Amino acid sequence: MNKYYQNGANKFHVLKNINLQINAGEFVSIMGPSGAGKTSLINVLGFIDHQFEGTYEFDGQVYETSDDATLSRLRNQSVGFVFQNFKLITNNTILENVELPLLYGGMSKKEAKPIVEKALERVGLPNSANKIPNELSGGQQQRVAIARAIVHQPKFILADEPTGALDSKTAADIMAIFKELNEAEHTTILVVTHDKHVAEYGQRLVQIFDGAITDDKQVKS
Repeated sequence: MNKYYQNGANKFHVLKNINLQINAGEFVSIMGPSGAGKTSLINVLGFIDHQFEGTYEFDGQVYETSDDATLSRLRNQSVGFVFQNFKLITNNTILENVELPLLYGGMSKKEAKPIVEKALERVGLPNSANKIPNELSGGQQQRVAIARAIVHQPKFILADEPTGALDSKTAADIMAIFKELNEAEHTTILVVTHDKHVAEYGQRLVQIFDGAITDDKQVKS
């Protein structure tokens, strides 16, 4: 798979001959410096960007020619996103933030509430449903983001620099949640990072530099 960006007369080759297979239940760290192409890659993997050359096969089907409505539905059903800056809606309660994927999927608020409460317990935040984000610490807000990512039982979680805004101890706590999700529930997890300490939580390390995969290896079983 290759991806290019056009900027006026200039054409930039941002993903170069990417050949990547990820199996269900894997915990994969994608590591590289700023500008390496990590964000471009996860935008493709998360069905956000389908402007590329090549084939993306997911669950036995290819999606590069799918329309936006199909991709939007696929994102909602199959992917849980966790971002560096949490991306919580500041005026909504924690319950309202976490229930969003369920509501987008057609579930009623009444049906969603016990599922949200269970997800919050899962990430160590029971009894927090009625709070708002600015009442929580950064680490707690990231736990809310993880609860939102797992509430609809996605096929995989994409975490883009999930510890970038956190101190080292809180970062370790957050990565322990991902590790436990992977080990206990076999959730497929892709963590994008420039931090080798974060990358060490994965079972497999994919290194990307200047738009190309430079290494792909198992680091633990």
